[in-house]
Amino acid sequence: MPTTVLLADDHTLMRQGLRHILETHSDFEIVAEASSGIEAVEAARQFKPDVAVVDVAMKELNGIEATSQILKHSPQTAVLILSMYSDERYVMRAVKAGARGYLLKNSAGEELIQAINAMQKGLAFFSPAVNQLFQAGFARLKNAEAINDRFELLTDRERQIYQLLAEGNSNKDIANRLNLSLHTVETHRWRVMEKLDLHSTAELVLSAVRRGMVT
Repeated sequence: MPTTVLLADDHTLMRQGLRHILETHSDFEIVAEASSGIEAVEAARQFKPDVAVVDVAMKELNGIEATSQILKHSPQTAVLILSMYSDERYVMRAVKAGARGYLLKNSAGEELIQAINAMQKGLAFFSPAVNQLFQAGFARLKNAEAINDRFELLTDRERQIYQLLAEGNSNKDIANRLNLSLHTVETHRWRVMEKLDLHSTAELVLSAVRRGMVT
């Protein structure tokens, strides 16, 4: 039986490139593609892939938050985060979200095959540059106060709205996009601000940038 794979990246060319790499091996079957975190979660719920290759920087729902939700709907799926960055913020948040691998885009190729094969055996896989972060002080990163902060208090919906607000969407835009009432969005926004101890939109955006949710 081939390994079933979900590809999630908001860049069409990147998805096509990943598809080309995997299609040269008969051991893999691409069952779905997604161009956003929300689409990735829905595809995982529907197809229950063996492996989900998820870009870390997607609109509406970033790859790390998508990872948490993918695993809620399909706990047997191994998530491989694909990123341009080896920054410890991204790596540690990905690990905490349940990702089993973290691959840098500039090394995607044979490493992609290696990563998927490793994860299918129940192993973890990290690009060499990412491994260096762990060797340099995994315990320090895991226990860092910046990781274990008030963000953990947010619900999935609040995290989604937090990101949409940080991306510059208005309350009305978010209400339309998520099919929620304006009052509901305003309530979620208030709860986000209260839980994170934020007092302005500028503070909200800055906090999201510091967490690596937006760039």
